[in-house]
Amino acid sequence: MQRYFSSSAPHSYKLTRNQLDGWDSSTKFSPFLALGNLSPRSIWQQLKAYEAQHGANDSTYWIGFELLWREYFQWSALQQDARLFSFQGQAKHKPKTSYYSARFKKWCNGETPFPLVNACMKELNATGFISNRGRQIVASCLVNELAVDWRYGAAYFQQQLLDYDVACNWGNWQYIAGVGKDPRGGRHFNLEKQTQEYDPERRYIKQWQCDTAPQPLDTVDYVDWPIMPE
Repeated sequence: MQRYFSSSAPHSYKLTRNQLDGWDSSTKFSPFLALGNLSPRSIWQQLKAYEAQHGANDSTYWIGFELLWREYFQWSALQQDARLFSFQGQAKHKPKTSYYSARFKKWCNGETPFPLVNACMKELNATGFISNRGRQIVASCLVNELAVDWRYGAAYFQQQLLDYDVACNWGNWQYIAGVGKDPRGGRHFNLEKQTQEYDPERRYIKQWQCDTAPQPLDTVDYVDWPIMPE
């Protein structure tokens, strides 16, 4: 925290926060918050001290805004209790998804038809971390393109993430799956558009060796029989 606020990074946070990689693109406070080594209040105080000394802008505002979102998820989790982990969550209707074991396995291993998703998953498996943008992209893919029950994705993140936090993880997955309190009902990201916007030169995709021919989505049918090529 002291290193971060002694740099100029807070003044450019909003411009870099959606980058797919890079140490200084985001605060990297999340592992320390999740483990309890760092309190949200101490970050808030440091942020206000930084603004008093260097001036506030949209980027410093956004750091505080996202810290408040984290606090919202903590209180929401306490309010929901076991519903935080239920398929329907806080929604009126259950999602139109199921469990496809082969699809889920491909998603976990970074072997989907979507190179950007594959790159994110390979980074997650190798390092235990991916960017906030990457988390939204792979979650949207699992729920919308693969039609897999969101809870399996949330549980896999729980297993893999170095900065796993119960409330933030499951609350954000509810948000993507459309079973949170958001009245807009979920998030469906256009994966090609996300690639063009955040990895136009496919540098990140190539870095994780995912710039290859797309993999087929399904190699088995709904009862796990192999699908034969026509």
